[in-house]
Amino acid sequence: MTFDLNTNKMADPTLLSKARKARFDDLPNFSGHPSEDVERFLKSIKNITKATDTSENREILEIVRGKLTKSAGIWFDNNESTFIKWSDFETKFRNRYFSTTMVHNKFDKLKQRKQLHDESVTSYFDDVINLCHEIDSTMSEQMKIQHLMSGINPDFKRELSRRESSIKTVNEFIIQAKIEQDLYDTFEKTGKLSLESQQPQFDFNRSPIPSLTAMIKQPQQNYRNTTQDVRFSKPMSSQSSAFQRNSYPQSGNTTPTSFHKQNRDYSQQSTWKNKSMNNSSTSRNQFMNCKICGRQNHRTIDCFYKHTTGCFKCGQDHMVRDCTMTQNFQ
Repeated sequence: MTFDLNTNKMADPTLLSKARKARFDDLPNFSGHPSEDVERFLKSIKNITKATDTSENREILEIVRGKLTKSAGIWFDNNESTFIKWSDFETKFRNRYFSTTMVHNKFDKLKQRKQLHDESVTSYFDDVINLCHEIDSTMSEQMKIQHLMSGINPDFKRELSRRESSIKTVNEFIIQAKIEQDLYDTFEKTGKLSLESQQPQFDFNRSPIPSLTAMIKQPQQNYRNTTQDVRFSKPMSSQSSAFQRNSYPQSGNTTPTSFHKQNRDYSQQSTWKNKSMNNSSTSRNQFMNCKICGRQNHRTIDCFYKHTTGCFKCGQDHMVRDCTMTQNFQ
């Protein structure tokens, strides 16, 4: 396979011009506002055009003019005849728009610049060196190293301080700083993996263990519910009710009418209480025929026509189930 050397020689300037044009398009305009950075703008132009102090190429000035707008563009047009070489434009441009306030702000930013926890050492290095150049393009290497050391990650600073006397240039500094960061990242990740492997594994899908208070209260609640279920599910029978009615003592000073009234009041109170307690049970069970009136909408013990002593139906000394008296209620 053969190569056309002439074609390659012509391709390089073409690609280079395209690359420079792309960089030129990304370069922000300069209007002369006090907030705009003069040094950063000049540095960007010089990087694209490769201009030097002795450059007399008028095309470089045309490139500069393409990025000057508003008052800066008017100033350039009024003074273009005085720009014989690049150093003429750079000196007058800096004298016109350079701001001492901007320098003070950059210096304050440099003093306060600290490497962030998740920031790489190269990113921190580039930002600090760029600030040093913008503040003072003739700043010494040792001064730059001091600014780098003051804000670097404390984990790196301790090791770098031991070798600071042997570090003479910023290039040596970044080499040593990258070594420290690589070691730190390696051992930090290893330590985290080791801690994670030593941590016990918990089964978070288990059912929660009941608290001591809940365990103590649960039997009491079950006992209360059991008692209520037994009371509601087993209504008092007619025979036991009659036995209790017959066991009430009769006072000698109490007349039959008053005694009958007292017992009826007590019976009504007991009836309403039993109805409220057994409401859920009676709604599910069908009553047998009342042995007093023969109806089925109530129990014998709740019958309105019952006697308060003896047999509920006739009042004699026998059980209501043994009574032979016929029903004559409407």
